[in-house]
Amino acid sequence: MIFFVLFLLLTVFSCSQYSKKNEFNTEYISRDSTNYIKGIFVFLILLSHAKGYVELGGIYDEPYSKMQGHLNQMVVAMFLFYSGFGMMEQIKKRGFDYIKTIPKKRFPNLLLNFDIAVLLYAVLWVAMKKKLTVKLFVLSLVAWEGMGNSAWYIFVTLAIYIFIFVSFFAVKWFNKKWHSFIYLAAVTALTVVLVSSLMRLKAGQPWWYNTAILFPLGMWYSYFKNPIEKLLMKNDITFYSVFALIVTAYCYSFLHRWDRFMLYTVWAILFTLGITMITMKVKIESNLLKWLGEHIFSIYILQRIPMLILSYLGVATRHKYIFILVSIIISCALAEIFDVFTGKLSKAIWKPKKAELSKKISLMKN
Repeated sequence: MIFFVLFLLLTVFSCSQYSKKNEFNTEYISRDSTNYIKGIFVFLILLSHAKGYVELGGIYDEPYSKMQGHLNQMVVAMFLFYSGFGMMEQIKKRGFDYIKTIPKKRFPNLLLNFDIAVLLYAVLWVAMKKKLTVKLFVLSLVAWEGMGNSAWYIFVTLAIYIFIFVSFFAVKWFNKKWHSFIYLAAVTALTVVLVSSLMRLKAGQPWWYNTAILFPLGMWYSYFKNPIEKLLMKNDITFYSVFALIVTAYCYSFLHRWDRFMLYTVWAILFTLGITMITMKVKIESNLLKWLGEHIFSIYILQRIPMLILSYLGVATRHKYIFILVSIIISCALAEIFDVFTGKLSKAIWKPKKAELSKKISLMKN
């Protein structure tokens, strides 16, 4: 496994640029910049899930096992954070025009794409002669259960979409900044309720809820983005002083993360903020990482298909490194095909009407 990690590290360091003294990467949270970071964690997720099908051991696997044990669920932290940030940025720019797209397109489009993947897993499930009940199939369609696929992330995301729509609906009439503070507080409170509920309903499966709060965290970061940047990007002294405080608190919360759920949550928040601060100083540009970051959903949802097939054929037990490499390659190929298909399907379903499109073009010209 260490060779896969070394490949990732080589890719990251070979395309990184460190900012000069008292200078910062002002594009650290732009779409492209976040795709590079997401690409890193997509690769780590591929390794993390492949790990579940093979038996690791020895000097070539131990370093990765320790790293993966440290990261735990943090491999998905930045996805949730960036999603929340992106949605809040759109709300700030478009207001209610964006909010009303959540039930009309964003929610149904995500669910549709997920359900297409579920159908693929259902076919695979039957082909592998596993028992597929009506109950399992129906619950899988709403991401409450899975057939080998990762469902929790989609369920949490869909739930928070609903929270955002409900909480921000009043932006149609009340759209001042302090109003958004109240709406954000509502989203956060609803997410806490969701986490509390999942702790009971999905007991023994902490990955269902232990990073959910990072979605509204991204929204809060968007809300306070300007004063945060004004403080941190003032100079290196201020930046590294704050970073040192975060690292110190991070170390403490990490050591005690299993003591209480609250400390795990604090650890997750500090991890996310720490990565965000690092990107303020380090700029990464890689076509490979960008591609991975642009295909998060499809890779995340489809990756277990090749893993299940190869494991069923016995490849995982006979050649673990070949299993991992081939799984990654096939996952990426499937993701590309899947995104082309679902992209065309989405355009066919949610293609703007000619009148609306003409109006938008007219407004852009003016």
